[in-house]
Amino acid sequence: MSAFITVANRIEVVFIFLACASLLSAQSLLTELKAEHDAGKRSELALVFADTAFDNARDFYVKGDFEKGDAQLEDMTTALNECVGSLAVAHKAKFYKKAELKVAYLQRRMQGLLDDIALQQRGWAEQTQRRLEDIHDKLLDGVMRK
Repeated sequence: MSAFITVANRIEVVFIFLACASLLSAQSLLTELKAEHDAGKRSELALVFADTAFDNARDFYVKGDFEKGDAQLEDMTTALNECVGSLAVAHKAKFYKKAELKVAYLQRRMQGLLDDIALQQRGWAEQTQRRLEDIHDKLLDGVMRK
């Protein structure tokens, strides 16, 4: 019985370590994003940061920590807006298409997250879904223009 408890404690420590590492990774990605001067690379970094922020948000929502999940969704939309701004500077169609596909994938994942969240807790997540639609529309417009 004590061996089982020891293994369970070790597994719990590993999960806590991984959660902390992902948060630190998200902060370093945000720093990298602001430091990148090449608009194309900055847009790609913003997509990576948005994906990481969504993963963190999902983890927080699963744990029941809705405030931290909401904050991660806000970080995701901030990164995606930075991506759109960087693409406007880059003027390259291939970056727009890649970003559009990534955001479409995030929209599908967001719908899955909304399906998993209780109706009373969906407020910020639903607002984020509407923001994702707006960002996706801007990216589609950029794909069509380029």
